[in-house]
Amino acid sequence: MIKELCIIGHPSLYGGADTELLDQIKCWTKMGIKIYICHTGLIDNNLKKLDLSNKYNCIYLKPRQWNEIKGMHCISFCNGEFLTNLRHIKKFAKTTTFVNCMTWNFQKEIQAQHDGLIDFHLYQTDHALEKVSKNLKQLGIYRPIKFTPYFDSTIFPYYDKRPNDHFRFGRISRSDTNKFSSDQMYIYDNIESPIQKSGVILGWNMKIKDKLKVQPKDLSITKDSTLKFLVEYYKNYIQLLKEATISQQEFYQFCDVLIMATDTFENLPRVGMEAMSSGSILVVNNKGGWTVEVENNKTGFLCSNTNDFIKKSSLLAQDQVLKDQIRGFARESLLRSWGFEESAKSWQNVFDQWEKLIR
Repeated sequence: MIKELCIIGHPSLYGGADTELLDQIKCWTKMGIKIYICHTGLIDNNLKKLDLSNKYNCIYLKPRQWNEIKGMHCISFCNGEFLTNLRHIKKFAKTTTFVNCMTWNFQKEIQAQHDGLIDFHLYQTDHALEKVSKNLKQLGIYRPIKFTPYFDSTIFPYYDKRPNDHFRFGRISRSDTNKFSSDQMYIYDNIESPIQKSGVILGWNMKIKDKLKVQPKDLSITKDSTLKFLVEYYKNYIQLLKEATISQQEFYQFCDVLIMATDTFENLPRVGMEAMSSGSILVVNNKGGWTVEVENNKTGFLCSNTNDFIKKSSLLAQDQVLKDQIRGFARESLLRSWGFEESAKSWQNVFDQWEKLIR
């Protein structure tokens, strides 16, 4: 078993791959791995706040000083600077591993594979592997490995005691128009609920407004007593909040049902795990990573079209017992599938492959 590894790049609290990397550090630490970090940029105050040296005994190397990684297994999560500097990194690293968290290739990733600079490619799902490998497997020796990422559920507490005076729903994502289906507001408007509907969209901006064809007459601004500042509303029942207006935990505490229709093909959506950990029920697209996370009709609902979204959301609005059952099953599934034991087992396989290559 390996005793140490080096991360090229740095985790953070922002962005999917960077946030995911932080959880993997927690997993590796529990496994007894000594972790070195060679960042590709400046260590700013946001990164310092993570306090990785004290919390996880991470050892910092001088940023971009590739000679300091000599003799170590090096891994990077979707870091463009890693790909840019890979020719230099390869001179000193024991092995190089690139984790592509997307469902498409980076051009520099393709070039690095062509030049024989990447020893291993890691993937979280079969569908990501299938899509990404098409442009790589013909370019020299290709060593793909699947792993099970660790998700730290302690960061997202489970809210099982939820008020039932309103049907509370929402969606959360980056302010990326591709993350939104143009039918999103139509779905919300047509949910049939015996009680008042209240929604939150976290990740709103003017481009989203234009894509969803929201008209000025449908918008209002109100001083929200809970948030203590002016909030833009859609038809007086959906709060429209910019990114980071409230914390993710506050969002999930409010959001009884996460109704997310998107135009993207996701790899393994982190918000799905966050919702399952928090007790927010998933009503999501029947494609990509959602199908890996959700067991349809048991731990959430997978929807193939707009009518599915309306029908399943309406069902949840009308059945409190069903909601409580689903949120419980989802939490159990999350802990079983993405907990430490499953993840550590898969990482051990990765580490074994690293060591086997250099013997």
